[in-house]
Amino acid sequence: MKQCINCMTRLPRKELQEVAWCRLCAPCRQVTADQMKLLHDRPGGADVQIYRCGWCGTTRSCGPGFRTRCLVCLDDRSVPDPAVQRIAARLDLTGTWRENSELIAATTVKIRLAKYEQPGWTVLATDVHGLPWTGFRWLTKSHGTWGRNDDSGEVALLRKRSRPEETQLLYLVRYGKVLKFGRGPAERVHGHVRHGAVPVLVLSGRRQEVAVARDRLKRLHHSELVSQRAPVDLFAVLPDGEDVTDRFTRS
Repeated sequence: MKQCINCMTRLPRKELQEVAWCRLCAPCRQVTADQMKLLHDRPGGADVQIYRCGWCGTTRSCGPGFRTRCLVCLDDRSVPDPAVQRIAARLDLTGTWRENSELIAATTVKIRLAKYEQPGWTVLATDVHGLPWTGFRWLTKSHGTWGRNDDSGEVALLRKRSRPEETQLLYLVRYGKVLKFGRGPAERVHGHVRHGAVPVLVLSGRRQEVAVARDRLKRLHHSELVSQRAPVDLFAVLPDGEDVTDRFTRS
């Protein structure tokens, strides 16, 4: 016996079908049957389809022939995941369990999209195994993050690129009620801002020192996603960092 990930009903394997990497029962599949709208079908010949959720507008990449659903939206048959509710409690979220779950999923998607921002490309959509039912990626299964070249119009699978710069950024940004810290090049921070984040503090430092500082923050807070009331002190872990926050504030 297996269970539907959305409503937790236990059913024989043959009565469950895979949707968005997870098994769903027939009633749960029906609830969201018309949720996703096809935006791009194999754009530029790429082996991918891009969908947009008709409920919230979130885009998602999917392989042709696969069933999918929104990365963010739950539905009236969904039941709370205790693991996600523990994350919500750690983040001091005060909404209903569904509001908290959808907020965590939406923030996870925005963070994922920001990681693939790069000059000359527009990020179209991503795919995160485990969403919308968990607040984190379960496995590495994914249809990938796809973008369109601003000059040629080419649609391609995007990859996070390692940067050779001697300096790097340690940043703290706010997505609504949640803080996110991390490290990366300027494009990473600009990506967060484009996806709705507000820069709190951005420090520039030597690449190795920034890497060590980010690792210290993760040991202190156990996650890069924390409550807006968490005492995240970038200067405590990177005391010689240069404050460059002004470069990323919205005009």
